[in-house]
Amino acid sequence: MSEAVKVDDPAQDNSNAPEAKRPPRKRRRTVISCTECHRRKQKCDRKLPCTNCISRNKESACRYETGAPTAKEHRRQLSSSNTGVVEGEPAAPVDSIPTKVANFGYSRTGASTLGFLQKIEGAESGLSLSGLNPDPGHGESFNTRERYKSLIRQLPARTYIDKLVNLYFENFNWQYYGLDRDVFDKQLTEWYRLPFNLLTSGGPQALPPDLRAFPAMLFQTMASALLVLPISSDSPFDSLKYAGGMTFEDLAMDYSESGVAILSLLGKRQMSVTTVLAGFLRAAFLKYVALVTEAWHAIGAAIRDAQEIGLHRDSLDPKPKSDDAEAILENQWEIERRRRIWMILVGWDVHTGVVLGRPISSVGMSHISLPIDAPIPKDRSRTPVIPRTEDDPPTPLTRAIWAYHIMLPLRTIVELEKEGAWPKNFAKVDALHQQLLDLEVQTPPYFRLENPDTRFDCHPDCYWLPAVRATLPQLMSFNFMALHRPYIFTRPKSRTAALRASLNMLHAQRLHFQSLKPQQYKTFSLFFGTFDAIVLMASIYILFPKEHIELVQNALQHFQWAVERFEAMSERNALAKAALGVLHAIFLRLKKSLGISPEAAKAMLSSPVPPVTSTALSPFPFAESPSAFPSLSSSATTAKTETPDVLSPSATGSGSSTSGATALSSGGSTGTAFTPDDMFPEPGGTLSSDAGGFLPSNFDWASLAPIYATSDLVYNDLGMGLRDDNATILPSSAWGLDLPGILESGDDAGLVQTQQPQQQQLGVLPFQFEGDFGNDSVWSLLNHYTPF
Repeated sequence: MSEAVKVDDPAQDNSNAPEAKRPPRKRRRTVISCTECHRRKQKCDRKLPCTNCISRNKESACRYETGAPTAKEHRRQLSSSNTGVVEGEPAAPVDSIPTKVANFGYSRTGASTLGFLQKIEGAESGLSLSGLNPDPGHGESFNTRERYKSLIRQLPARTYIDKLVNLYFENFNWQYYGLDRDVFDKQLTEWYRLPFNLLTSGGPQALPPDLRAFPAMLFQTMASALLVLPISSDSPFDSLKYAGGMTFEDLAMDYSESGVAILSLLGKRQMSVTTVLAGFLRAAFLKYVALVTEAWHAIGAAIRDAQEIGLHRDSLDPKPKSDDAEAILENQWEIERRRRIWMILVGWDVHTGVVLGRPISSVGMSHISLPIDAPIPKDRSRTPVIPRTEDDPPTPLTRAIWAYHIMLPLRTIVELEKEGAWPKNFAKVDALHQQLLDLEVQTPPYFRLENPDTRFDCHPDCYWLPAVRATLPQLMSFNFMALHRPYIFTRPKSRTAALRASLNMLHAQRLHFQSLKPQQYKTFSLFFGTFDAIVLMASIYILFPKEHIELVQNALQHFQWAVERFEAMSERNALAKAALGVLHAIFLRLKKSLGISPEAAKAMLSSPVPPVTSTALSPFPFAESPSAFPSLSSSATTAKTETPDVLSPSATGSGSSTSGATALSSGGSTGTAFTPDDMFPEPGGTLSSDAGGFLPSNFDWASLAPIYATSDLVYNDLGMGLRDDNATILPSSAWGLDLPGILESGDDAGLVQTQQPQQQQLGVLPFQFEGDFGNDSVWSLLNHYTPF
C-alpha cells in the first residue's frame, strides 16, 4: 500500500517531474497603526501620539513605520515648520560654509569667524545659529517634542497661574523690575491661544523663540510667588501639592527645576530675551531660598546668555519691523527693555561678587547705556519714550537706575582691594569715600530715609515706595563697609568709617525687618546686611576695645536686635539659623573684650538708646551731635594726637598688657542712658590693639585677610563648635548671663561650667569657630582669644 502511494505521488518523483514552482510571495502591507497598537492588536486613531498610548502613558513609545501615512505627514509638517519651505518648492541648500561651522561655538554677535563667513556667503546678518544648522533627525525631534510637552503639562490651571503671577508682581518684581507686566500678560495670552495640534506635531521648534522659552519664565515666577504664601491650613493653593507633607517651598523648587529643564531642553540656539529673563529669575529664586552659591553661578549663566543675543552692545539693537510709526515706537521700547535688563544683570553681578568675594563676570563693562527713566507706557505702539519729569511718580525703573548708580563704585572698590591692606596711596580711598558721601547727598527726595518726599506714597502705582526707603540705604552702607574693610586692621580712619557704616546698615535693616511679613523673612538682603555688619562691628570692638566707646551702647543694642531678628527668621531662613551660633560665640568675646559684667549688659540693653540724628553729609545717623562723629578729614579716634593715621605693622602690636576696658561691677539705674564715663574711667584713652594681651607685640595686622562674613558662612561652612551633637544654642535672652559654657542639651539643664576645665585639659574648647577658613582669617585669630 505504501509503495503504491509512492509511485502515484508525483511530488516524490523528482527525476522526471519538471522544476517545482515556488508559491507566490504575499505583498507585505504597510502597518498604518502605531507600533504599540499593532503589538497589542488595538484599534489606533493614527495620531502622534495616539489616544491609546496617551491613556497608557506611553507617549514616548508611540511610533510609526517609515511608510505609514502618519509618519509621512509628520515629517512633512516638521520640515515645513523648521525650514519655512513650502511643500513643492525647492529647499535652500544647507551645505554652505556657515552651516558647517555653526556648531563650532562661534558667536554671531561679535567679530568672529562665523560673522566673516556669513558676510562672504552673503548670509543674512540676523540669521540665527539654529537656522544655519541642519534639521535634527526624526528621533531627536520626536524626543524633544515629547519632553517639552511633558514639562509644560506640569503647569497648573490658569486660575492658579493668574493668582501666583499677581503675587509675584506685587511682592518681587518692583525690587528687580526684570519683567514688564504688559509684555508678560501679552505673552501669557499668546501662550494660551496656541493650538494643541501645533504643540503635538511641531513641538517647541514650531514656536517663536520668545514664546518657546515663556513656560520656563512662567515656572520661575510661580516658584518665587509660592515662597511668600502665608502658612495656612486651608490655603486655596493646597490642591497644587501632590504628596503628603509637601510644603509650598517643595512645590516652588519643583516649579523652578521644571523651568530649568525647559531651558536645558531648548539649548543655547535661537535664544531670546525671554530666555535671559528666565535665567535671571532662576538666580533670584536661588538667592531667596539661601542657595547662594548656585545663585552666583546662575547669574553668570544669564549674563552669558545675554551676551549671546547681544544685550551688551548697542550696535546689535533690533531694527523696526516696518517703517510705520507704530513699529518704530514698539522697537524703541524694546531697545529700552533690553538696556534695562542688561543694567540689572550687571548690577547684580557686581554686587553679588563683592558680597561673596567671588569673581565678577561682567569685567570691563562699567560703561553701559542706561535705559531712559520714562513712565510705564499703557500702549507701546502709541507712546514715545520720553523721560519722566519731577511731577511724574517714580517707577520701579527709577529705583533700579538709582540702585545701579549706588552699586557702580563697587567696581573701583574691587580694584583698590587688589592692592592689599597697604595701598600705595590712601588718598584714593579717601577720594572714593568722599565720592560716596556726595552720592548719598544726591539721593532723590522720595527715596530718602529721613525727611522723604511722601507726596507719591498714596499713588496706587507707588505702593512699594515706603519699603524702598529702608533698602536703598543698605546699598549705600555696604559701599562704605566694602571700601574700608580691607584696612580696618591697619588704619584707624577706616575703622571709624567701617564702624559707622555697620551701625547705619543695622539701623536700616531693623526698619526693613519691621516692614516685612513673616513669609518674607527669606529675603537674602535681610540676612547678609545684618550678618556682615555685626561681624565687622564686633571684630573692631573685640580687637580695638578702647576706640569709639561712646558707641558701645548703640552697638550692643543693635547686636541684640540683630540676634532677635535672626531668631524670628530662623524657621524660614536657613542662613539666619546657621549664623546664630556664630553670633553667640562673637558675643561672648565681645563681652570679655569690653569688660562688661552681666549686670551692666542687662542694664545697658534695657536703658533707652540715645536719640538718632544725622548730618547732611553723614550717612551714619547715630550721633547725638556732629562732634561725636568726626568726619574723615578730622580725627579718626578720640585720641588722634596719640594714634597715627596709618599704623605700621610694628606700631600696631600690643604695647600694653591691659584688657582694654574696665569691667563694671554694677549695672547702673534702668532708664538712664549709659555714658562712656560709666564704662571706662578714661574715655578717649590710648589705643589698645591686643584685646586682652593675647597677641604678640610684633603681630602683623596687614597679614589678616578682609572680612567676608557671608562668604565664609556660605562657602567655608563657618559655624560654632558645640562639641555635643545634641546641644543647641540658648536663646539670646540668656546670652547676657555670666554662664558662657551653658547650653541646652537634651534632658540636662546644660553643659555646666564645671565641665569646661576638663574640656580645656583635653585641648577641646567650646564656642570655637569652625570651618574651612585659612589661618589669615579673623576667625582663626579670634579662636586664639578664649572668651572664658
